[in-house]
Amino acid sequence: FTLLSEVILDRIKGLNPLDLSRVALAWGQASCKDDLLVKSLCKAIRTNLTSFPKSRISYTIHGLSMLDCKDKQLLVDFASAWATTGPEESTEVLHIISGLARSGALDPAVCDRIAECSLQCVPRFNAWSIATILLACAQSGCTHAEFLESLGRAASLKISEFSMTDLSAAAFAAAKLSLAPILGDCIPRAALDRVSDFKGAQLAVMMHAVSRLSDSPGEYLPVLENAVLPHVPTLTPVDLRYICMAWTRAGVSTEKLREALALRTIDMIDSLDASIISHIAWAHSKLQVSNADLFKALGVRCAASISSFNPSRLGCTALAFVEAGVHEEVPLLSIARQALRSLGQMHPVPGSRLARAFIQADLESPEITALLESLASVASQQGWTGLSPSRFEQTDFQKHCAETVQEFLPSILVNQRHEMS
Repeated sequence: FTLLSEVILDRIKGLNPLDLSRVALAWGQASCKDDLLVKSLCKAIRTNLTSFPKSRISYTIHGLSMLDCKDKQLLVDFASAWATTGPEESTEVLHIISGLARSGALDPAVCDRIAECSLQCVPRFNAWSIATILLACAQSGCTHAEFLESLGRAASLKISEFSMTDLSAAAFAAAKLSLAPILGDCIPRAALDRVSDFKGAQLAVMMHAVSRLSDSPGEYLPVLENAVLPHVPTLTPVDLRYICMAWTRAGVSTEKLREALALRTIDMIDSLDASIISHIAWAHSKLQVSNADLFKALGVRCAASISSFNPSRLGCTALAFVEAGVHEEVPLLSIARQALRSLGQMHPVPGSRLARAFIQADLESPEITALLESLASVASQQGWTGLSPSRFEQTDFQKHCAETVQEFLPSILVNQRHEMS
């Protein structure tokens, strides 16, 4: 392919659209990623874009995506041209959606447009295609409800045909896309039926997915947790986050896995980022369990990486530490200082969590006093304490936001030590 690449480069200006498509697909399938060739190929394809045979568009996108094509706009233009008349074969939908997703070019608008013209193909998708497309739609933020629900129904019919990778991908996507009404029973059951075949990372994803899909996650999680135990030494920080998200959502956990994960967390403490630290701390606080060694390690890591914490992570982590009974100055003072630096990006929910945490912690510190007074000032200026659900559409998140703000921020405003004039 290296020698052929040199020949193609010499002749690329004379290649017709069909030949350009064949080169893209052949080199892509061979994973022959010659940067100069890819750049020249994209330029030649764009020049011939309007004369490309529609039957070759999906193959071309597929090939270019496997070549790590950086010209996202070219791929989007290709997909838009294809979507004007829609697919002739179901494989076209798979190639285009997965190709755009692989290249990071599948945004919600593009995905919705592809979905709109591809509804009739869904019943013809095989199990792998369903799982792949569901995952791409979830990652892109697709909002085409009819297409997503059709994929969900197709997945429920082919659930027994999914590989373990397909099942974990479909479960993750279904949870993110809120397909619980369609897949909330069959995916958890399939997970238990094949629980011994999952790898550690897949079990972590399944725990997270089942906790969001099932109305009774407590019926399934103990079996999945028991299956995770032999895999604990192989779990990554991301796996730990998924498991902790499942615990938070379900409100249940087994002591054996908690203890094993605490040791694994401590072993990997230097590789934990802000998201993972906050999720681990939040899960343990919501479960109302505390592990002194775990929280000590989390506190030190939190302080060392505090500059990477956004306001949301700061609020969650501070409140999790305090509600777990950990009032150590090392993490909490670091959080207070970072929160002071982040006041310009502060929103009601993280602000209220920070307020609650530091009022309950009752630590004497100039930084904490300054933070509480600053939060009270921001809350007053921006009207946080005047929020009420009646001013919002009645969604669960908005209700939580309003209730959280109303419950905790007024306590700052009337706190004797931090009362505003």
